[in-house]
Amino acid sequence: MPVKIDIFSGFLGAGKTTLIKKLLDEALTGEKIALIENEFGAVGIDGRIMRDYDLQITELNAGCICCSIAGDFTGGLKEVLTRYKPDRILIEPSGVSKLSDVIKGCSPFLKDGKAVLNICLTVIDITKFKMYLKNFSEFYKDQLTSAGTIIFSRTAQADREKIDAITAEIRKANKVAGIITTDWERLEGKAILKLAEEGSSGIFEREPQKSRNVKSLSSPGISGANAGYIMSGHKAEEVFSVWGHETSQIFKKSKISEILYSFDSLDMEIVRAKGIVETEGEKWVQFDYVPGEVTMNDSSPDYIGRFNVIGSKLDKEKLNRLFGVKN
Repeated sequence: MPVKIDIFSGFLGAGKTTLIKKLLDEALTGEKIALIENEFGAVGIDGRIMRDYDLQITELNAGCICCSIAGDFTGGLKEVLTRYKPDRILIEPSGVSKLSDVIKGCSPFLKDGKAVLNICLTVIDITKFKMYLKNFSEFYKDQLTSAGTIIFSRTAQADREKIDAITAEIRKANKVAGIITTDWERLEGKAILKLAEEGSSGIFEREPQKSRNVKSLSSPGISGANAGYIMSGHKAEEVFSVWGHETSQIFKKSKISEILYSFDSLDMEIVRAKGIVETEGEKWVQFDYVPGEVTMNDSSPDYIGRFNVIGSKLDKEKLNRLFGVKN
C-alpha cells in the first residue's frame, strides 16, 4: 500500500499546528505516523510542541521547503519513507512556502507509486484574510489556488456575512476545493479528516489551475514598505527575514506580554513571533504573535528557551534590546 501524504499549508500563524494536534487527538489513532516539520526560522519551535505525540519528527529549519526542493525536503521525505516506513506522513510547511512547490517536491514519490497525495489542505485565518492577501499575495494566493481543501480558522470571531464574502472571493480562484467554514472546535476530528480527504481526492492528477485564475483574487495595489510583497517570482528569503535566539534567561510573564503587544507599533513589519521560555517560579510559557493577536499558554519545561521573530525590515538590534539578548 502506498504511504498517505497529508500536507497542511497556511500562512504564518493560521493555526496549522493546532489543527494537526486536533486530528492526532481525535482521528489519527492506531496509525504509524511521521511528521515533517518545516520552519522558516533560526531555531525550531513547533517540533518541540509536537513531541508529546508518538511521532517520528523530521525538522527542516532555517529555510522554507520551496527553497529546498532539490535538497533537504526531497531527501528528508525519502529518508522518512525508507527508514520509518510509516502509514502516513504529515507535512507542515513553513507559512511562507508555496504549496505548489511542496506538491512538486512530493511528486517523484507520487509518480512511482510509493506514496499518494491524500490531503492537500490550506488553513485560512478568517480574521486576516484581506490583510495577507493584500500584503503577501504571491505566497498567499499560491496556497489558496493549489489546495484541494480549504479550512477557515477563527470563524467564531467573524460574522456570517464576512465568512460568505471570503468564501465567494476564494471561489473566484479555486472552483473545486472543498471549503470548511464551521468553527472546527464544533467538528469532530474524524469529520474534518473525511472532508479533507474528499476535497483533496485526485488533486495530483487534476489539470493544473485551469479553473483557478489567480488574478481573479482581488489584491489592491499598495506602495511603500509592502510594495515588494506582491511582486511575483520571489523566494521567501528575498521577502522575509528572521531573528531567533536560544536562551536560558528567565523572563517575567508580564514582560513577554509587553514585548509582544509592542510589535504592532514598531517600525518593522513583523508577521509572526513564537517561542517557549522559562518564567518565574520555574514555570514555562509558550507564546505566539500574529498582527493584532497575542496568545500565551503554560508549557512543560524544555531543554532551553527559544524564540523566533519573522517579518520584513527587522531591526535586529532593537529586538536584541527588547528581549534582553546580549551580542
